[in-house]
This record gives sequence, C-alpha cells and structure tokens, in this order.
Amino acid sequence: MTRGLFPLLLCSASISVAQEIPPARPAAPVAQVVTTAPQPAPPLGTLVDTLDQAALQEAFRLLTNDYIQEEDLNPLEVNRAALQGLLERLDFGAMLLTQKTRAERDSPFSFHHARAQETVAYVRFGRYTEEEIGKFDAALKEFQAEKAITHLILDLRSPQAQAEFPIASRILSRFRPPNELLFKIRRPGNDRPTLFVSAPEAESCRLEIILLVDRETGNVGEIIAAVLKRQTNCLIIGEKTPGLAVEYQDAPLGEDRILRYAIAEVVLEDDSSIFRVGIKPDLLTPTPVKTKGDCFRAVDGGMRLADLLVQKERPRMNEAALVAGTDPEIDYYLLLSQNKPTPWDRPPLQDRALQQAIDLLGTTRFLGSGGKGR
Repeated sequence: MTRGLFPLLLCSASISVAQEIPPARPAAPVAQVVTTAPQPAPPLGTLVDTLDQAALQEAFRLLTNDYIQEEDLNPLEVNRAALQGLLERLDFGAMLLTQKTRAERDSPFSFHHARAQETVAYVRFGRYTEEEIGKFDAALKEFQAEKAITHLILDLRSPQAQAEFPIASRILSRFRPPNELLFKIRRPGNDRPTLFVSAPEAESCRLEIILLVDRETGNVGEIIAAVLKRQTNCLIIGEKTPGLAVEYQDAPLGEDRILRYAIAEVVLEDDSSIFRVGIKPDLLTPTPVKTKGDCFRAVDGGMRLADLLVQKERPRMNEAALVAGTDPEIDYYLLLSQNKPTPWDRPPLQDRALQQAIDLLGTTRFLGSGGKGR
C-alpha cells in the first residue's frame, strides 16, 4: 500500500510546488531605437551668407596669417580667389571671356522660315540682325498672302545670348500698334530710363502667334517673349529662359581677357524686371539642346521642316503584303546581312517643342470643326 501511494504523493507534491511558482511577468517592451538620416551640411554659399563684415575680415586675417602654407595665400592669390568667387556668385551678371570665347557666343544658326503645315507658318531668328529683320518682313508678306495660313510659330530658341535692343523693338513693332511703350532700359543712378516705343511698319503681323523658348534664349528673344506675353497673352511652349535681359559692357583686362558685366537691365511697362527671372512657358516641353541643334542644322542644310514633324516608320510585314505576295522588310534585312548601314539605324530627329505646338494647333482646329477634320 505504501508503494502504491508513493507515486500519488509525488504527483501531489509536484502539483503543490507548481502552484506555488508565481506566473511569469510579461517581458518589458524593448525600446525601439529611431535612427534619423544625417542632415546634409548646408552649402558653402549659405554658410558664408551668415557671416557679417567683421567675421569675414577675421576669416581673411586668420587664413593669411595662420594657414599651414602661408605662402600660397599671398595678396595676388587672395585677390584672384575673391574675383573668382565674385564672378561665380554673379553668374551671368558678370563673366570673364577671351577673344575666342566672346566670338563663340554668337549663334551658328541663320534665319529660317517655312510653311510647317497648311495653316501654320514658322519663323526662326538666328542672330537678330538688321538683315534678318528684312528677311522677316519678306516672310510675313509671303505668309499673309496665303489665306489658309492663320498661325505663326515664332521660334526664339537660337543661342544668341546678346543682340542689340533696338532690334527687339523693331521686331516687336511688327506685332504691336504704333506708339506703344514696349520696354525700358534702366541704369543704376539714372532716374530717367531709356524708352523703346513701337514704330509704324509697312509689314505688320496679323497671324495668331505661338512662341518657342528654352534655356538658350538670349536677351532679345526674352524681351520679345515678355512683351508679347504681357500684351497679347500668347501661348509660350518650351523651357524656362535664363533671364539674360540686360545690357553688358566689355572691358579689357590684361592680355586676351575681357570682363563683361551688366550695366543696365530691361524692365517692362510696369517696371517689372526679368533679369535672373526669365520667361516661364505655359507648356513645359523641353527639347535637349543637342537635339535642337541637330534639328536646326538639318533644316539649315536643306531638310524640309515638315520632315521633322512626320516620323517615317520602317516598312514591316503586314496583311496587305501577305495578300500581295511581297515582303516590305526585304531591303532592310538585305542591308543588315551585308553589314551595311540602314536608314533606320538612328532614331529620327524630333523637335519636341515644335511638335507640341503643331499638335496643339491641329487638335484645336479639329475640335473647332466639330471633329470633321479640316
């Protein structure tokens, strides 16, 4: 009997001990370590802007006296560094050129005009010269003699950074009534700005206009765009312009060095300035600068402007070819088999901003006709 109770007593003891063990407490929650990405250091310009005159002078004193290579910070080197930093801050407000780089700032493209579509004319200025104004008048006369032409695309994307302000006034006179204040030139210290007023012209533009601008649009192109946008609210397509609407003065510095700096700025009728502000397009449609240049060169070389607007596809096998028993791809594959170049090796040139303008006019015309085409 004793041996029979032993397992029972053992089990009872085990139960008793188990009941005396307090229940385990829930583990304390592990604190989550929140890691934040390190904040980027402020740019150098921002740090320098926080220094007052006394701090700047102290920085120069410490560097010129205690820098480990003191001989590298002689007065000539300090002045060079100061001029370099000043030019970098002024950006295109002042620049250091050579005779070669000054000549290279002229646009390599010439004036061009063409009929882009049945109802759309196209004009592109090159260097905004007196000669181009004569060509522009002849183009306007030609276009406006065609009753079907209703719109003019004015391309202001030629990379002619600087041209004469009177040229801008004369071009604008083709679009505005006589004796209208177009823009003003304001110089520091002079309370009487130079006024540019539209003049009567034998040839005036009666067509609806669309403007093309981009990051290479120069001072005259920006003035034309700013005035026409303000006075006519015309549509502008392309990219934001840099804001180059200033008058520069060139001063020789040493041998083959020219300091070009802004001495006056263009302001509109309401005294608003576009220097460093630029022209913002209504439709942002960037075209790579290289692609735009390739398109301009192709057209100047004899390519039809309309060919840039139609993308020719490579012939491919289709149902009609099967019925006719022909193979439109045979020429393409023969050239490939002979390791010869084909007309479809390179992507076609496409001026996106110009294409956007043409497509928009086509869509507007289609909707205006009730979806019945032309």
